[in-house]
Amino acid sequence: MPMVAKAVEFDTRSGRRSWTVVGPDGIPIDDLEAYLGAIRSSGRANNTVKSYARHLSLFWRWLNAAKVDWEELTFPDLTDFLHVYRRGVYPLERVDGRERTQSSTRAVAAAVKEFIDFQRTEGRGPTQLILTRASRYSARPSSAFLAHIQKRAPGTRNRLLEGFKDTAHRPGTIDFEIDFEKLLQACETFRDRLLLSAMYDGGIRVGQALGLRHGDLLIPEKHILVERRDNNLNGATSKTPDLLNLKMPRRFFDLYTNYLLRELLPRQIDSDYLFVNINQEPLGAPCSYSNIYQQVASIGSRAGFPSLTPHVLRHTHATYLAKEGWTSAQIAARLGQRHAASADVYIHITEDDIDQKLAETSHLIWNGSEERPDAE
Repeated sequence: MPMVAKAVEFDTRSGRRSWTVVGPDGIPIDDLEAYLGAIRSSGRANNTVKSYARHLSLFWRWLNAAKVDWEELTFPDLTDFLHVYRRGVYPLERVDGRERTQSSTRAVAAAVKEFIDFQRTEGRGPTQLILTRASRYSARPSSAFLAHIQKRAPGTRNRLLEGFKDTAHRPGTIDFEIDFEKLLQACETFRDRLLLSAMYDGGIRVGQALGLRHGDLLIPEKHILVERRDNNLNGATSKTPDLLNLKMPRRFFDLYTNYLLRELLPRQIDSDYLFVNINQEPLGAPCSYSNIYQQVASIGSRAGFPSLTPHVLRHTHATYLAKEGWTSAQIAARLGQRHAASADVYIHITEDDIDQKLAETSHLIWNGSEERPDAE
């Protein structure tokens, strides 16, 4: 079918790479570019802009095939779009012919809702379309406990997400130090060992790791600085706008020393970037996302973890903190997340965890009673 809308990468006036959606003539589609330009200027990560551009290009393709004007959209129109997207049928077929995941459908629904909400603030869009519904937990009744001092802001839900439950499983974890040692042994370079340590010992995202500079390592203090930079040559971006000052273990700095002395200096590589190409051209160029994902997957396969991704290491770091008694607020602060609730996804509570905690505290609950679960 002829190209209706396509997400493309381009150079902005500031020299940064970003994404937009163009029509058949190769010119950005005004309505979509207005929204994408707004989220670019708000400081959203480039990967976020890329995802939204791709989602909205598919939305525009469906609009064209269904002969629907987006400013006259109805709620049934949007639910039809989401079901077409989910099933992967014309005009939104997948190359492999498979259906899309629930989490992918939820992501595209969120992008479409944000686009419409933005346009409404500009005085455009379907005025009668209702996209939010009050949450059943939106208001705290006046009779609630401590209602006079504790109030909850009204909550809303995206109506487009109803019927598309988030069934995506959480990323797995490795067995902490035992498995991490296996991963280190499976690495072929100190650069890769250092990268794994940054994500496992520091809990940082792959984009944050790829943006690190040598000057970000405060060796005497055993800290690293994770700073958001929007001009990285490899397009890496930290989702966290705030500067993170993270305490790191000695292992990380020992690996850095070996990386510097045994791989960078012998190759006469002089680059500000911490993680660079050491065995492929262009030598010394900052590593790319695709290269690192491939490296991590290859390391995982050699170590017996075929599903290893960078996020598994970050997830393991946060899960370990939870098992050691860190609160959601503390974990969120460590990970650079602004809201404590954002860290809840990393906290795994299993029956074994509950049983162990009960055994440790049962003397406080039952106070010597023969009914204690650990009583003989």
